[in-house]
Amino acid sequence: MRWRNSLFLKIFLWFWIVVLVCMTVATLSFQWLQDDYHRPLQINEQRLLQRIAQNTQPLKLKKRGLWRKLKPGWNLMTFRESDLNRIPDDIAEFYEHALEIQHPLWGQEDGLILMGPLLHRDQIYIAVRRYNWRHSIDEGDRWLIPFLVVLMVSLLCALLAWHLTKPIRRLQKATKQLGAGDFDISELRSNLKRRDELGELSVEFVDMADSLQRLLLSHRQLLRDVSHELRSPLTRLQIALGIARKKDEGELFSSEHSKIERAAVQVEGLISQILDLAKLQHNDELALQKQDLVQGMRLWVQDAELELANKSLHVSWQLPQEKILWQYDHVWMQRAFDNVLRNAIRFSPEGGELEIHLARTSTGIEFSLCDQGPGVPEDKLEAIFEPFTQVDLARDHASGGYGIGLAMVQRIIRLHGGKVSAKNREGTGFCMSWFFPENKK
Repeated sequence: MRWRNSLFLKIFLWFWIVVLVCMTVATLSFQWLQDDYHRPLQINEQRLLQRIAQNTQPLKLKKRGLWRKLKPGWNLMTFRESDLNRIPDDIAEFYEHALEIQHPLWGQEDGLILMGPLLHRDQIYIAVRRYNWRHSIDEGDRWLIPFLVVLMVSLLCALLAWHLTKPIRRLQKATKQLGAGDFDISELRSNLKRRDELGELSVEFVDMADSLQRLLLSHRQLLRDVSHELRSPLTRLQIALGIARKKDEGELFSSEHSKIERAAVQVEGLISQILDLAKLQHNDELALQKQDLVQGMRLWVQDAELELANKSLHVSWQLPQEKILWQYDHVWMQRAFDNVLRNAIRFSPEGGELEIHLARTSTGIEFSLCDQGPGVPEDKLEAIFEPFTQVDLARDHASGGYGIGLAMVQRIIRLHGGKVSAKNREGTGFCMSWFFPENKK
């Protein structure tokens, strides 16, 4: 990066330009307001003043607000010596200056041209008119000058802030996308044209995202390859186990064979879950069909009646009477529901209760399943959706699973355009909640 492209230099110069412009405007305004001078009234100007005094109706004098009443051309002011304290300051100062030099004057003050004074009996006459465009800011409207300066500074600073924060907002949005697993950060690539620190940061961020994507893809590919490779020896192990059972006619090694079989079933289940998760992560296509979600959940709970009966669990339904027709993939949604339901069954106490809530609101579809189990530590509520996350590292896999089920649940819900969350109930218990926006079909 060249020094002239430095963001520091841009900010430094920008503020100096703003300060310089404001100082220039303020200085010119001050000089304009102070651009007052007087000279003796010439003969032809004295005659003009006399004609004005004879032919012009005098304006009614006020201490303030007089200049707003000035008409185009010459206007006539008339007052007595005793009225000096009641007339505008500019008129009074002009008159006093003329008395000091004892000669009628032609003067310019605050964008006004004055001629006089002309004395007739006890009346004093002074002619006044506006000077070009500068009459727009008279004695009563000088507040416009600082207002315009503040407005100019605000606009320039707003432009600078927008120029600096726009690429930062793009980086912020890209960071959130990356954290959610979305590597499509094409919008950020417009920052790459910059030649300052933000441009360099964007380049490094894009390189980091590309590296993370390659690493994640290789990790997923490794899981798929390992899972596929494990199926062959697992199949051979199950065949050998069947042969060993046949040869063991006296069932002398029956308990050992049962242990081997349970271990093989666990490994097979782990491999199936890993392959399913990899399939979800690489496939965004769903077989969507409009179906009744209420009826579907009732059928899915019936499939788990045996597990519910074994622990004497009661299901409390909070479902609407009417149908909830919604576009979803029946197979994958059943997998998600089944994972959540069986987790709730696994950790519920004997004779406990499961609460299933489903409702359609003005914003979307809400679902929750709550149990009366021990819950999850607060610092683990977000981590439980990561693959292979164990709440208790000492927990046996046979009872606690492998930490893949909830990762699949999150992926399935996201593919359907929804959001999944988890929270602990007050006292004891745990709730898993889904939300699908109404605009998702």
